[in-house]
Formats: sequence, structure tokens, C-alpha cells
Amino acid sequence: MATIYWEPTQRNENMFRFRDVFRDTVVAYSDHIRKPGRTLPISLNALQVLKALFSVMDGKTGRCDPCLDTIAARSKLSRRTVVRQLEVLRREKIIDWVRRTVKTGNAPGEGPKRQQTSNAYFIDLAKMPIEIMRTLRQKLGDKLREKTRSLEGSGPVPSRMASKAAQLLKNVTGVLSTSAGRERAERRHLAAGTAMDRIAHMYRGDPDAARQHAEMLGLSSASCASANLALYPVLRTDERKD
Repeated sequence: MATIYWEPTQRNENMFRFRDVFRDTVVAYSDHIRKPGRTLPISLNALQVLKALFSVMDGKTGRCDPCLDTIAARSKLSRRTVVRQLEVLRREKIIDWVRRTVKTGNAPGEGPKRQQTSNAYFIDLAKMPIEIMRTLRQKLGDKLREKTRSLEGSGPVPSRMASKAAQLLKNVTGVLSTSAGRERAERRHLAAGTAMDRIAHMYRGDPDAARQHAEMLGLSSASCASANLALYPVLRTDERKD
């Protein structure tokens, strides 16, 4: 059990609490999934094997790699029964394991280069039945340390809805930025353009109104000045006092 799911303490109090809660939860789960008229899917022998694994586990490191003979001696079961019950626990996703090997020192062609010594047993909360996880969270609370697996540099797993929302926000921001940029460019063009450019901009879609405005501005210089003041009023600070 290489991954630690409890807060290590000097006397392993949290590990013992995790062990007891986990064992009781597995018993309740086995009864929960049992089909009517059938035996328990996780038998008492399987629970004995689980108890034996916890008894040889290192509470500070989570290491648990006993040989089959040790498990058999601790559980008081035969080696064959231990192998069978380990497969049951693995099938029900209660525990899992990887092989531990050592180098044999054999030369090439003289035999296998590595030899299995034992299995390294562990609990994978990510694959555990939801009924067990729910109970562990309720009974252990912040004492339960759930670790998630992730590749280096991969970051958190993206959410589909979050990705869609981010893409939508990006699209809206892009449209607004483009519109704002287009509007600023249009204002600069009008400021540097002629009077006819500004009239055409004012009466877009109404050429008759644009023509009438242009004619009004072209009647005379006085009329033109008057029309410009009406359309583009300016503050006057030199008004004469009566």
C-alpha cells in the first residue's frame, strides 16, 4: 500500500483508525452488493487476508509487500486460499498490487534477469466503489488524504463545461475587441476626412438626407457656418455683454 491515505502520526493513530473504518466499510459493502440467496462476494476468508495485509503494513510509509507465506501465516489460511482471496479483493477493487522483483545476476541466455520476490499491495481510492468512498469520507473527514494521479506538467483535468464557457468568453471578447478597434479606426478616419465623409457617415442608408444636408451647407458661407454651429456646437467664451 505505497500511497498513504491518512495523516501519519507518531503512534499511527490515524492509520489504525483508517484500517478499522476501511475494514468495517468493506464488510458493509459486501453485504450491500450480495444478491439474494447468494454467499457474500467478499467472504470472511477475504477479510482475514485484508486484515493480514494491514497487520504487516508500515503505517508511516504505507509500504506493504509481504510474501504469500507471511500472509498465509498471519491469516491462518492456506497459501492457495490466500491467492484465491487476493484475486477476490482485486476483482472487487478493494486492493491492487504490482510485482516486486530483484536482479538475478544471470548472464544473457542463462536465465531470467529478474526474479519476483513478492507483491507490493496498495489501495487505489480512484478506482474504489463509490459506496465505500462515500462512507470513508463521512467517517474520516479531513483525516482522509485523497491523492490524484497526474502526469508531470499535465495540470488539472479540464471540465467540458468550463472549456465551453472559456471558449464562449474568448469568442465574445474577440468580437468586442474587434468592434471596438473598428470603431476607433472609423473615428480616426472621419476626423481626418472631409465634410462630405462625415455627412455620408451621419446619413448612412439615407442618400436623400445626406444630399439635402450637403446642399444646406453649400448655400452660402454664412449659412454654412450657421449649419455647422447647429450640428457641431462649440463653447464660446468671448460673448459680448450688453
